Amino acid sequence: MLLPAGSLRRAVFLSETEMSEIDYSPDMIERGRLMFARPFLFTKGCVRIADLPPMDRVEIAFAGRSNVGKSSLINALVGMSGLARTSNTPGRTQELNIFESQSENLRIVDMPGYGYAKAPEDKVRTGPS
Repeated sequence: MLLPAGSLRRAVFLSETEMSEIDYSPDMIERGRLMFARPFLFTKGCVRIADLPPMDRVEIAFAGRSNVGKSSLINALVGMSGLARTSNTPGRTQELNIFESQSENLRIVDMPGYGYAKAPEDKVRTGPS
């Protein structure tokens, strides 16, 4: 069961150690699998705050260092090899890529990596507007 949009307004960050210490029941693991086992579509890429979609559903955002496999993880979770574009070159994701479930109020956001950027210098300096 997903929480209604707007009911959870804080980000939850767990370290790898904290996550490995949690004893997940088989039922909880299956519920997590089913959450992503549905069709997702690329909605849009956002480069400005004004481009962001409305806050009308649950969002799961993937953030992390460049070239660690955020896009590959999204593809593996949803079982679609070509949903999030992947590359061997760090810094390829340069906007917020939005993917939405076609059957639930669920949105996945693939965020640009940090710590390495092979982007034009003016983009790196100014960041998102």
